[in-house]
This record gives sequence, structure tokens and C-alpha cells, in this order.
Amino acid sequence: MSASTLRPALIALALGAALGSHAADFRYDGRLDDFGRPANGRYDIELSVFGGETAGKALSTALTFPGVEVRDGRFQLDFEVPLAGSRETWVQLAVRAAGDATFSTIPGRSKAISAPLIGACWSSTGDSGSNPATNFLGTTDAQPLVIKTANVQSLRIEPSSVLSGGNPITANVIAGSSANNVTAGVRGATIAGGGVPADTVDPDFNGESPNRVVDHYGSVGGGYANTAGGGTLAATDRPFATVAGGLFNTAAGGYSGIASGKLNEATGLYGFVGGGEQNAAMGDHSMVGGGNYNAALGTFAVVGGGYLNCAGGNESWAGGYRAKVRGGSVVSIPNNGCNGVPSSGTPGGDVGTFVWADSRPQDFVSTGPDQFLVRANGGFMLNTTTQIAGYDDVVLRSSATTADSDLDLRLVTRSGMDALIYLADGTGSLVFRPNGIGATYDRLQVEGGMGGTAALSNGGTWTNASSRTFKEDFQPVDGQDVLARVLDLDISRWNYIGSAEGQHMGPVAEDFHAAFGLGRSERQIATVDADGVALAAIQGLNAKLEAENGALREELAALRALIESRLPAEH
Repeated sequence: MSASTLRPALIALALGAALGSHAADFRYDGRLDDFGRPANGRYDIELSVFGGETAGKALSTALTFPGVEVRDGRFQLDFEVPLAGSRETWVQLAVRAAGDATFSTIPGRSKAISAPLIGACWSSTGDSGSNPATNFLGTTDAQPLVIKTANVQSLRIEPSSVLSGGNPITANVIAGSSANNVTAGVRGATIAGGGVPADTVDPDFNGESPNRVVDHYGSVGGGYANTAGGGTLAATDRPFATVAGGLFNTAAGGYSGIASGKLNEATGLYGFVGGGEQNAAMGDHSMVGGGNYNAALGTFAVVGGGYLNCAGGNESWAGGYRAKVRGGSVVSIPNNGCNGVPSSGTPGGDVGTFVWADSRPQDFVSTGPDQFLVRANGGFMLNTTTQIAGYDDVVLRSSATTADSDLDLRLVTRSGMDALIYLADGTGSLVFRPNGIGATYDRLQVEGGMGGTAALSNGGTWTNASSRTFKEDFQPVDGQDVLARVLDLDISRWNYIGSAEGQHMGPVAEDFHAAFGLGRSERQIATVDADGVALAAIQGLNAKLEAENGALREELAALRALIESRLPAEH
């Protein structure tokens, strides 16, 4: 069998203390179990009173209470003992069932406190049978309730001055350090713990300061030197801000939040910082996931993480290392990812732009709105993680789930015209198929440096840019000299190595370049050069024929004159 709590009858005790009595009346509320179940019936109970929990002399002879009624394990004993100058009184019980000869001592002593209090106290080992409408811990007026540990405030509950039906509508709950505070007039604030007095010497950490809530319904979960709320107006301008924990974090925007980390700021309305160090969600509805020195400046802007990134434009995204989306103005905040980034010159910055940058230690800055920018010094790969060669910048591999194994790239204009470029897996051919091209339009155009266009016509012929306006440094050509050089060229039939496209005819580029010095390479022949040489050779051939024909005509005329001079004259 076991018994528990002792509670003094404090009304009688207070009266006795006021009268200077040397004895005090007590009431013992106990619980008695019989083999693990609440006892019922009548029991004899012997009560001994001591001046200490384990030692101390008895304050009186043992008191015997015969036939005490126990119902559902509960019973009460009223008794009086001398105070003997001590306010601490300890009671030990012994119990015997009706008809038994000896008492069974219940191990342990229960503490009673003799103090001049009026009312009822909760048992130190738990209460039962209380009515929450009338039995509670707290105040009945507008004063706060304070709970101390080591005689220092550890929990303070402050009722709101705003009433509904005569009752406070909410309460501020301030736990943790006694230095934690809620700005006067703020309601519905919560500081769950943490905080230390300013300049306190913590054995492991520096910068000690309390946690604070400065706007209505703000909350701080823990850590220290954290602040929920801000602004310079009334406590209603930045409400519902939250700092879950960490160090030196400030959720200064209304409805803003910081999960953890150090020296983070959420100054925008509904702004959020997940963690990391010295990150700032400055735009309304902006977010920084973590990392270091990142800033989301624009509205609805996001920095996923990384280091020294800036999402300066509205609805922009930045991540990686030194990825920058320009904002509408220049920020001058040291150790801020947007510090010194050029302005876009527009109010919303580079709106809708996405920038991701690799580990190279240079800023990668956007140049306009709605851009998708990626810096990947190690190469960009799609549907593969392997470069074919170490110097590959872009590698695209066809999807394993498409209907065929070809690699397709389709280009579509705003009006719906499209062109399909694909690498055929079976032949290795690169095929270009434009669709919806009109009869008068080229199927492919290549712009030259001076504006000239080389084009593949709709019918399939290749034309080169050859206008006088694209040319300079004109020099005369000796057609007969060109003809002579052409006559010296080795013209043969040949095949391209490894190709099954059939035979071709012409010179090799090395001979052509040696003969005419045209083009930029001795391994290539430009079609305009081959055509020009052919035309010049034709002109040279024509000049040669004209000269030979002129000599023949002169010789023929002389012969005709000679013949005519020898014919007899007609009579």
C-alpha cells in the first residue's frame, strides 16, 4: 500500500500564524492503494510528523486515526502539530486494515509547508479531484502570472488589455530568460524560451541578448538575440512575424518568418528565410532557402541557396555562386548578395529572369527580363551526365522514352511556323526539314558579316552573297593567264573517303590554292572561287580565240586579194 500528498488546511494555519500561535492545523489529502488498485473501506492510519525529509526529530508523538474512511483511494486527515520555529514539516504514514494487529509503514515522507497563505495550494506531487472552474493556478485580476526558478522569472503570462465580454482576448507568454521582453501594448505574443540578458558572459557563445516581440501576435521559439516584428509605426504594422530560433535573426516584415540560422533578415511582407547566415528576404513574398550572403530583393523573388546570390527582379530566381538578377535599384549593403549589382533601369528589375551560376569566382549578371541564364564551366548536358570529349560545352542526348532514337530539335515561330532539325540514329545524317515555307522564301539563310546572305532556295539551289556592296579591293584579272593555270590543273574523278555518295570531278584544294592563291585555306575551295576561275578562264579562252580568229581573217583576206589579182579581167 502507498500514500501520497500532504496539503495543509491553510485558512486555519493563517489565522493561527496571525495570532502568534506555536501550533498549526493541517489537512492531509492522501491516496491509498491496495495491491495496485484504489482502496475502499476503513483503515487505521498512524501519522508521524518530522522536521526534515530524511532526518530531523519528531515534532510530536505519533497520531493514530482509527477507522478512516477511504473511498476510491482518497482520504483526508485533519491534525495539529507544533511549529517549533520551522516552516517545513514532513509527514510519514503507517496503515493497517481493520482487524490487523500491526501497522505497515509506507516508505517516504511527504512535505507540508506552514506559511501565512489564504486559499488552497496544489500538491507538489500532483492534484486530483479539482474543479477547473474554481481550482486553478493564476490571477483573478489584470496582473500577470509569474513563475520563477532559482528565484528568477522563467515564465510570465500577461493578459491582453483588449477585452471581449469583459475578459482579455488573449495573453502574452514570455518564457526563457527573465530578460526576454514584449513591447508594451503588444498582444498575443509568444516567446517560448531561449534568450539571455545583454552582455551576459556565456561560457560558449558571444553576443548575448534577449529575445523580443515588438508587434502583435509575433513569436520567437528560442535561441537568443532574435526579434519578431519591426517597423516604426504602431504594433499593428508588422504583425504575425515569427523567428523559430537561431541567433541575431530578425523577422521584421509582417507575416514574415525565419526558421533558423544567424544574422538573417526577413524584412519583406510574407518574406521567409529558411536558414544559413546573413541572408535577406527583402521583397514582399520573397524567400531565401539558405546559404550565405544571399538576398531576394524583388517581389516573389527566390534564392534557392548558395553564396552571394541576388534575386533582384520581381518573380526572379537565383542560385549557385554569384548569380545575379538585376533589380530596379542599386543596393548598398555590405555582405549582401545584391550589393552593387547594376540597376536594370526599370522599377521591377529583370522581371521573371532565372540565373544559375557555377563555382567560378565572378559575378554572372542578367541583362534583361524573362531570361534563362546558366553558367556551367564544366559543360551543359541534357539526358546524359557524360561528355563525349572533355572540351564539350553542350551535349544533348535523345530521350530514352521517345518514339524513335533520333535526336530532334524543333524550332517554332510565334505564328506557328516550324523547322525540325534532327540527327538520324540509323544513318548519322543531320537533317533539316523546314515546314510551312512559302514558294518565294528560302529554306535556309546564312547571314554574312557585312549583311550578305547565303541561301538554300525553296527549289534546292545554293546561292552566295555576291553584291558589289559586300566587296572591296577589286583587282583586274588576266583571263588568258587564268586559262593557262586552269590548263595546268590536274582535273580528275575521285570519291570522298568513307562516303557512298558517288564520284566527283575537279582539282584538289592544295593545287587550286597553289595555282590561284584564293580563299583562306589550302584544304578548301569556295564555290565562288571555282565559279570565278571558270568564268575568267572562259573569258581568257574567248580572248585567245578572238585573237586567233582575227589573224585567220586577215590571212584569209590577203589570200582572197591575191587570187582576185591573178584572175583575168572580164570583158
